[in-house]
Amino acid sequence: MDRDVNIRGDASSGYSACDHPKSFFWEEETLTVREIIREWREPGAKHYLVTILDGRRFKLVFYETTGRWSALEASTTLK
Repeated sequence: MDRDVNIRGDASSGYSACDHPKSFFWEEETLTVREIIREWREPGAKHYLVTILDGRRFKLVFYETTGRWSALEASTTLK
């Protein structure tokens, strides 16, 4: 199940603060994004598959109409 999260983005790399997520708050801790594995757009949303410093993967979604972010811990087999 996905859940709302707070994201810190990097506005210098594109036209908006959602261009490249740098960290997010998950289960009482701030997780740092090590790598953006994949990013893609769908109507009204921008999606990211990221790896954090400990190697876990997350799918992060920015909903453009609401400005809301959500996160879902992804399986390591997800490509």
